[in-house]
Amino acid sequence: MAPVFLFDLDGTLLDSLADITLCANTALEISGLPQHTPEEYRGYIGNGVEMLIRRMMSPEAYEKHGARVRGDYMAIYGDLCAQGGKRFPGVLEMLEGLQRGGAKPAVISNKPDHQTRLVWKSTFGKSLDLAQGQLEGIPTKPDPAGPREVLRRLEGTCAAYIGDSEVDMQTGKNCGFYTVGVTWGMKPRRLLAQSGADALADTMEELTGLLLARLETGA
Repeated sequence: MAPVFLFDLDGTLLDSLADITLCANTALEISGLPQHTPEEYRGYIGNGVEMLIRRMMSPEAYEKHGARVRGDYMAIYGDLCAQGGKRFPGVLEMLEGLQRGGAKPAVISNKPDHQTRLVWKSTFGKSLDLAQGQLEGIPTKPDPAGPREVLRRLEGTCAAYIGDSEVDMQTGKNCGFYTVGVTWGMKPRRLLAQSGADALADTMEELTGLLLARLETGA
């Protein structure tokens, strides 16, 4: 079976904080609701769109406006995903290097599946073998069902799970995977370490070297 490297998307491969902030605040503005800073959104992101919408609104506002804000956000951010996102520097080279080594890099995201696939097409193309978002009937991360579905579809085994948050580290642990935390994303280095990351990468070069080493040793 082919070795598969499973990646989180937002904050790991995709520098999306500014885009999410813009789209979420636009959706809130349409409903006349208070907006938030990028730093606040760092704490809201990571558990899927429904949790994002809940976290950026008070319980009272969510009860009254939640459905509309969610719909506006999905439409606004979906359009942006189709236009292409901002990759972290060195991402394509890293992914393509893994492919040349015989591995299959893939994304498993809590972002809705259709948005994830739009980002795959517009921003990553053939450098990813698969990108899967939240699917109906499959729980969001940290539940292991999503990552296992990716491995089933690719007919592979996980060589490493890479992400930028405590949700990702817990996902990897729930699946029994080797986990790598990247420190350039949404959450601080100390949180990744506290969440049980097997390794930490502070730069894309460091991550590339770590993953290629695992590929070469067949770990």
